[in-house]
Amino acid sequence: MNRVIIFDMDGTLIDSAKAICNTINYMREGLNMPKLFDEYIIEVINNPDKNFMIEFYGVEKISKNLAKIFEEEYQKNYFIHATIYQDALNLIEYLEQIGYKIAVASNAPNSSLELILSNLKILDKFEIVVGASDTMPPKPAPDMLNFIKDKLKKEAIFVGDSYKDFLAAQNANIPYINVNWGRKTQIPNSINCQNAQEVIENINSMCKFDTFII
Repeated sequence: MNRVIIFDMDGTLIDSAKAICNTINYMREGLNMPKLFDEYIIEVINNPDKNFMIEFYGVEKISKNLAKIFEEEYQKNYFIHATIYQDALNLIEYLEQIGYKIAVASNAPNSSLELILSNLKILDKFEIVVGASDTMPPKPAPDMLNFIKDKLKKEAIFVGDSYKDFLAAQNANIPYINVNWGRKTQIPNSINCQNAQEVIENINSMCKFDTFII
């Protein structure tokens, strides 16, 4: 197949809301800041108009020491709380059988991605996993998606669950499919899918004129 299917991680592949919220509130407790409601944290993370560093910590950038503490707590909470969505697992298994390459583009710290995906026993499913770092800006910047396309030399389809994901796909000029099995968020002017079968049907429709590479 001459396509790569790129997945967002949180809310698309993995139900990680509790892990994320617990980590952010742990950091706020250490900074003597009050606890935030989970719903507010998830809304801020997925809103491209909000600066989550300012919203959560009141600063533009945290220190390297605090960043290290965050990543350690983040990984711990993922190991305890994060689970794979069954629809995501069904979709991955289908794409593997058909022969598509698959990859991950996540705003989670790049240094944590392989550990998280390995713990959930799905790391080996992906050709490339890319997360945010000092040299890789987070979505809605298109850099992650373009990096994966260029590395694999394939056209791409991006599967995500948020407006940030939608904008990243637009900025990279690639098709976008929004899944609702996590946050139930409908993205206007986008393909919104309730389950794996709907995603499969849309991918097949987009790729029906693709040629097979032998």
